[in-house]
Amino acid sequence: MKKYLATLLLITCFAITAFAQLQTVAEQSDYARTSLYSDVMNFIYQVQKKSPLVKVVPLATTTEGRMIPMVVLSKENISRPVDLRIHDKPVVLIMANIHAGEVEGKEACQMLIRDIASGKIEGVLDNQVLLFIPIFNADGNDKLGHNRRDNGPELAGVRHNGQKLDLNRDYVKLETPEVKGLIRAYDAWDPVLLVDMHTTNGSYHREPVTYTPGLNPNGDQNLADYMWKEFFPTVSATLKTKYGYDSVPYGNFVDRLAPEKGWENDSYEARFGTNYISVRNRFAILDENYSYADYKTRVLASYSFIRSILEFTNQNIKRMRELVRKSDIATASIYHEQLFTLEYKPEKTFNVTVKSYVFENEKIKPEDRSKYPPWIGEYIAKKTDTLKDYAIPYFASTSPVRTTKLPAGYIILPYQDKVLENLLNHGISVEKILEPFTATLENFKITKIENSETLFQGHIFTKVEGAYETAEVEIPADSYYVSMNQPLARLIAVLLEPEHSDSLLSWGFFDRVIIEQWTNRPSLYPVYRITARPSIPMLGIGTGE
Repeated sequence: MKKYLATLLLITCFAITAFAQLQTVAEQSDYARTSLYSDVMNFIYQVQKKSPLVKVVPLATTTEGRMIPMVVLSKENISRPVDLRIHDKPVVLIMANIHAGEVEGKEACQMLIRDIASGKIEGVLDNQVLLFIPIFNADGNDKLGHNRRDNGPELAGVRHNGQKLDLNRDYVKLETPEVKGLIRAYDAWDPVLLVDMHTTNGSYHREPVTYTPGLNPNGDQNLADYMWKEFFPTVSATLKTKYGYDSVPYGNFVDRLAPEKGWENDSYEARFGTNYISVRNRFAILDENYSYADYKTRVLASYSFIRSILEFTNQNIKRMRELVRKSDIATASIYHEQLFTLEYKPEKTFNVTVKSYVFENEKIKPEDRSKYPPWIGEYIAKKTDTLKDYAIPYFASTSPVRTTKLPAGYIILPYQDKVLENLLNHGISVEKILEPFTATLENFKITKIENSETLFQGHIFTKVEGAYETAEVEIPADSYYVSMNQPLARLIAVLLEPEHSDSLLSWGFFDRVIIEQWTNRPSLYPVYRITARPSIPMLGIGTGE
């Protein structure tokens, strides 16, 4: 027995040593360079060759023809979502490099894949299956440039993908192969938690790691409360006490000239990935690593942050899965009885201590005015070398300012092909109406249409004003019914309520039909609200591409 154990120990040590010889580009260069697409692919395939715990599967193919890899780590040799039915293990998804200039997450993910596969990191596969997407923006990654705002490496990729689109603004409109592939994977693998790794260059502070859950005002507040009250306190304590890195909730000073006023997170829109996930009733974490920290610190701190997260989820993932299942049930059964938030205002969440600096407010000289954007005002806040901790309120919650009631379902008139495709690609259940019928319905009567003056992500934004009116309407066959009695009801309301800032109407999906031809007069919004499921023949039409 002793001989067997000694042999096993020797084999384990040999395996760890063999893996230790496999280094990322960041490690090889002493944190002077970041990996190219070919480097990442070679690295993860080398790990797969060395470990039965690792399977590399395709997530999507980019505009420029690159395969985006997703790395599956499990003790059960899982490579397909169907395998989860046998082993019944919850899934955690870690993704990086959605903005290809924000590179430390990509390097940290590769290191974590290697160290979990080698056994250097033990235990994190006991109760969960891990998915890693280390290089989500594969097309942007190799477009190297010097125009970096962070503290190293010297060269890094670009923010946009091969279509010149920001992938972290595509979660509602779904126009990129990368995000479409991710949502297909979400529908198939159903991760309990998503972690999205970024770099932030906002207000000066000293913590290398910042974090926030999904914060859309129409997400399930119970999930956000769990993250703030149970998840993050434990994970941030582990990150500090076990691995030596400070962290703080993500945000910026409310007033850069007066830091004492507070710390705020002002990104709530569903177009952002983690906020989108929150309206799907799943946990999400935005990991924003501090750009002014040096590259090596950012890589190692983000590595330790994800490790701390995986240690927590390995112990608590079953409880987290129970919470999201309860959210699914509640959303499908009673969410349509609640009020839906159209406009909101920020509210204090709790107090926070931000480790920062003393600042000196300096008036901008007339000859330097052109260096700064107009919104910055007359003064800039210059960081000094004097350290200062600010105990201040943190604003990362909202309260509704304007709401609307929700229906039992929505009816979409025929020939809205782009809208139908979008709904299906989100994984929303849609039924085709097979016979015409007449019913009392609500329709949003548009009284005013405003368009944005500039393009955003290839779109002119459309904003409408008006009110719902009730009338008896004849609905033709080949229209579509979208029931709110499904887990994605929160997302359905985001997409189809016309006044919502991230609705499909706002993104221009209805532009060709909401203005009468040869006039500037508003026309019919071809979506109706109905108070009960219609008793007519309907046919489910499946899911997206």
